[in-house]
Formats: sequence, structure tokens, C-alpha cells
Amino acid sequence: MPVRILLVLLAILCDLSSAPRAARAAEDDPAVSALQQKAQRAYIEKRFAEAIALNLEIAEHPESPARRYAVQMLGTLYEDNVVDVAAAIRWDREFLEKYADVRQAAFYRQKIATLEQVLPQKDAFATYQKIRFANQGDEVLVKQFEALLKEHPDFFLKDRIQAELGYAYARMDKHKQSYLAFQALAQSGKPMSAEHMKAYQAAALHFNETSGWGFVAWGVVLGLWGAVLLGKPWRRITRRALWKLLIVALAWVALNVVRLPSFYKIETTGYPIVIPDTVVYMIVGFNLTVLVWIFLLRRGSLWARRPRTLRLVSPVLVTVMTTAVLYLIVICQPNGPQIVDVFPTVYHRWVEDLRRPDGPKVPSAEAHENKAVGVPGTVPTIAH
Repeated sequence: MPVRILLVLLAILCDLSSAPRAARAAEDDPAVSALQQKAQRAYIEKRFAEAIALNLEIAEHPESPARRYAVQMLGTLYEDNVVDVAAAIRWDREFLEKYADVRQAAFYRQKIATLEQVLPQKDAFATYQKIRFANQGDEVLVKQFEALLKEHPDFFLKDRIQAELGYAYARMDKHKQSYLAFQALAQSGKPMSAEHMKAYQAAALHFNETSGWGFVAWGVVLGLWGAVLLGKPWRRITRRALWKLLIVALAWVALNVVRLPSFYKIETTGYPIVIPDTVVYMIVGFNLTVLVWIFLLRRGSLWARRPRTLRLVSPVLVTVMTTAVLYLIVICQPNGPQIVDVFPTVYHRWVEDLRRPDGPKVPSAEAHENKAVGVPGTVPTIAH
């Protein structure tokens, strides 16, 4: 029994003597802290070789808490900046085995598996990373990624490039190319994320509306203008008629200028998109071309002896022409498909507000605050 008691006392004394050492180990050496600060500064200033050297020096201190961050940074630097795939795998694996928590483990396993797949294609991967981090703009990015896919059609990360191309083309308002890039991604056999699927659907919608219904709208506009011009309306144009057209056009512009302040007072919270001011102005301006078309339509030789037919047909033709012109204006906007989808609801709301006896509803202070902080679902319909 005395021997057991003596052993317990010795164990307690050992624990107490090691406690100060453990506490000191938890606090970083000032020299290591200085190295960590230098490494962070080098990384921020894009001196990546120096950042690697400093983090490697920190990694030589196995008891330092700073080593965890250094090991993690070495994996990132070797993967993204210096692009040494083998070294990136080594440091990522060490981080996974020694430091990764439960939430990080799955991510690092997937990361290491991907790097092992691209290891035989390390040159293509180096080019891929260089393009990603060059920040030279979408036009350069698209050109270089297209060249990379042409040179390495079996690149393991081809799906990532196709997604990058889809987003880049969308930002450039080249929605057909964006649609084709996402379509290639969808057909690659690899699962698409919810974000990629949403972008694919938006690109497909814009492509269909611009290339499908857009061609129909252009056909309607050009066909109606051609039909009017074939009637040689200039033969029946008088000076008095021109003055009348000018007065009507000025009255149209004046009416819209007077009404625009009312639109700015309309409660616009709850709409999921932004309809810019420029769209409203363009609609007003391009409607002047419809007025000119109506003016020429009425003076065509076809209607000289058919005034009653003209009265019956002209409202339909004017509606078709106005709708086609409006559609073409809207789909040319960056968020054209969304505007097309929501415009009937917005227009109905505008009409209701404008018909109020006390005028359009003035947005509340809470609505103004929501717009200022960007609360989802409170985007103003007209962007000021």
C-alpha cells in the first residue's frame, strides 16, 4: 500500500511539473509569431515564394500552435499560387491527418482526391490555376479557357472550366455562349450544383427568348415596316400632316415626362428584379417610332379606298407592333428574361397604383430602410 501511495504522489508531481511547460507551449514563441506575421504580409502582397519559405520555417516548430495554420497555408499556396500539385497533396494530407476537425475532414479528403486525379495533368492544371488567378477580365479569361480546352480536351477539371465559361459569358451578356457552356456541363455526366443549375436555366431562358421569340419579334417589326413602305405612304404626306405628327410626338413625350414622377412614387418592394430607369426611357423613346409607323400606315395606298377596313385592322396592327417593339427592348437588357417574366405583374401593379384616387402609394420608411440595406425580396422595380 505505501508503495502505491508513493507512485500516485510521484505521478501528481510529474503532472504539476509538466503543466507550466504545456502552458508555455500553448503560447507561441515570439520568433514564430513574427514569422507568421511576415508570412501573412507576404501572402497579401502576393510574394508567394517568400510566403512559402516563411511557412516552411514555421512548420519546423512542431509544438507551435502557429504550425496548424502554416500547414494549411502551404497546401493552399502550392495548389493555387505556385502550383506544385505533389507538394499541395503532401501538405493537405498532413493537415487532414493532424489538424482537420470533423467539418474540414470531408472537404480535405475530396480536395486531395481531386489533386491526385490532376497530378498526371499537372501542366494543364498549372495553366488552369494561372488563368483563374490572373484577374485579367472576362474576355481574356474566356479566350484562355477556350484555348486550354482545345489543347487538353480530356482535362479532368473540364467541368469546372465549362462552369467558369458559363458565368463569364453571362457577365458579358453573351447568353447564347453561356447557355452552350452550361449545356456542355450538363451533358458531361457530372452532377451539377444547385447554383450551376440555376445559372443554366437562366441562360437557357435568355437564349430561347432572344434567339427564338426575339427572331419572331424582329420578323414582325420588319414585316410590318416593309408592308407600310410598300404602300408608298410618302405620296400622301402633306405639310399639315407632318405638323400633326410632330404635335402628337411632343404630346406623347410631354405626357410621359409628367407621369414619370408618379412611377417613382409607386411602392416597389417585393419585386425580385430591378427594372432600370433606362428601360422606361427607352420604351418611351421607341414608342415614337411606332407613332411614325402609324402615321405612314394610314397614308398607304392600300387603305386609300378602304377607310373602314383601316379602322378595324389598325388597332390590331398597332398592338402587335407595339408588343414586338417592347419585347425587343426588354430582352436586350442584361436581366431581360426576368423582366419579361415579371413585367405583367409589375405593369398591373403600376396601373392599380396610378388609378388610386390619392395617387400612387408612397413607400414607407421601413421599405426605404429595406432598400438601403438590401433586404431580399425588397428590390425596387425602378433602379434610381
